[in-house]
Amino acid sequence: MWIKDFNSERDNPLKDPPFVEITHLCYSDILPAWEYPWHAHPYEYEITFIMKGKGRLVINEEETPVQEGDIYAIPPNVYHKNIAVDDAGMEYLVIRFKQNDDNTELHRFFSELGPAIARSGSYYEYFRSSCQMLLNLHVSNGGTADETLQTICLGMISLVRMLLENRALTIRTKSDFSMNDMLVYITEHCEEKITLQSLSKKFSISSSHLSRIFTQAFHCSPIDYLINARMARATEYLGRTEKSVAEIAQLVGYDNRFYFTNLFTKRIGCSPTEYRERLASKDLPKNTEEITWHK
Repeated sequence: MWIKDFNSERDNPLKDPPFVEITHLCYSDILPAWEYPWHAHPYEYEITFIMKGKGRLVINEEETPVQEGDIYAIPPNVYHKNIAVDDAGMEYLVIRFKQNDDNTELHRFFSELGPAIARSGSYYEYFRSSCQMLLNLHVSNGGTADETLQTICLGMISLVRMLLENRALTIRTKSDFSMNDMLVYITEHCEEKITLQSLSKKFSISSSHLSRIFTQAFHCSPIDYLINARMARATEYLGRTEKSVAEIAQLVGYDNRFYFTNLFTKRIGCSPTEYRERLASKDLPKNTEEITWHK
């Protein structure tokens, strides 16, 4: 697994047309059977390449099976999640690039595109080798972007556009602003004390009705979503900082370290310490300043 967020001018030497401003690269080979929480990216397009395995892409109430060779594009502000369907997991590469108001043909295409999925077909080997080149550059350059990296990303994004133009299956999403607002609020305040009663008061709706419509929309209760959001944030702290388990527990909303550890173990399948040990040999940043929570 490797992750890099591009936050500085040095990270984006080529962000003007015809290039795009890359904001995030991630290759995951450890997607577990547990469901990664709902998330959205306010100002970024996300492109995901399934390199191995199979799972499901979930957007609102719609579940779409995905497998090796599938590619999907998610516009800004669309809540989604990936689910691995078996213990074998799913390996995937994610490229996110910034929404831009310029009038280039590439940006116009993605700005008009809803969530969409296509098969890579005969281009699978191209994507696989491009992914390996990105990994090699990430390791050799310490994650710093250069012309080669951004050229590879542009080529991949341009090919995705071609595939989506020719063979796209548009995923329809159900607009429900109240549900979206709840997701945003819980995600942005997951480290705070949130209860079903406090959510009921916040959104002026009875707790029973709130729980029912939330569960119908996202197939989990509001509190389950809160816990998953906290656990996801904890895994990033464990993998990308040297903070202690007690500190991380506090940062994600738990005063009791032992309660947090037990909850983490039940949700993730191993203790926080074991999770960190499993990632110890991976090429992950250890600087808190490099962390950007993508909500």
